[in-house]
Amino acid sequence: MELRVLKYFTVVAAEGSITRAAERLFITQPTLSRQMAELENEVGSPLLVRTNRSVSLTAAGELLLRRAEEMIALEDKIIDELSSSPFGGTVSLGLAESYSANAVADVISVFRTKYPSVKFDLFTATADLVLERIDKGLVDIGFLLEPVDVEKYDFVRLKQEERIGILVRADSALANRAEILPEELLGEPLIVPVRRELRQNFRNIIGTVYDRFNIVATFNVINNASLLVLRGVGSVLVIEGATQYLRDPSLRFVPVAGHPPMRCIAVWKKFQPSGRAVSLFLDELAMLGGH
Repeated sequence: MELRVLKYFTVVAAEGSITRAAERLFITQPTLSRQMAELENEVGSPLLVRTNRSVSLTAAGELLLRRAEEMIALEDKIIDELSSSPFGGTVSLGLAESYSANAVADVISVFRTKYPSVKFDLFTATADLVLERIDKGLVDIGFLLEPVDVEKYDFVRLKQEERIGILVRADSALANRAEILPEELLGEPLIVPVRRELRQNFRNIIGTVYDRFNIVATFNVINNASLLVLRGVGSVLVIEGATQYLRDPSLRFVPVAGHPPMRCIAVWKKFQPSGRAVSLFLDELAMLGGH
């Protein structure tokens, strides 16, 4: 399976048309059609649903598109690492919605004054997706919230700490409280993170009362969950750092009482060869952001 053909396939998927994709690639339409047919024969499954005017992806095509995009991104990363000067290159960082993003911004700011030729690629997603991209070599360093299974990774704990709390509407009876007890949430419809490990950590901290919560929805992006709060669907059980991006005066964060703060952690793959830029960034992180 040639990477060149996979690149052709991603263009076909993006354009939704063999004709438009051929024009964009500067090849003939029959040549591109033949390449796609040969790719389908190679993978042993139809990838495209063809009509007179357009094409769409089959389930197998959707899967191949995802893998092809990952392979192309990895090729770009390899070329960048091998062709960069000793003090150039790109550092790819995976971020969760937490206060650790502030530590990352601080380190990048200082780092750029020392190594202005280094570029950064920021990928924001759930911890599971960040770890998946680390495993595939697409992300160099991930900044996540504990607990994280670090068996496969080297890591450093950051100074940033997180509190658990609920995001409520400003007109809620809970909005002006300094803290709230877990038992007081039993009558509240709750929206909780989709990440299983984070929910389990919430349960470990809050206790068995968590099992009696009225959970009405899950989320992976706080901006979308906050819309449900504004519409009265429920309150969001969340870490405080995720709410720092919200600027709506109609929302309030109220900490849950009686639990120790959680820690942010930076992780990277063990025994993973890294470029000079990544090594320098880890050194800077150790000095400024972690201990």
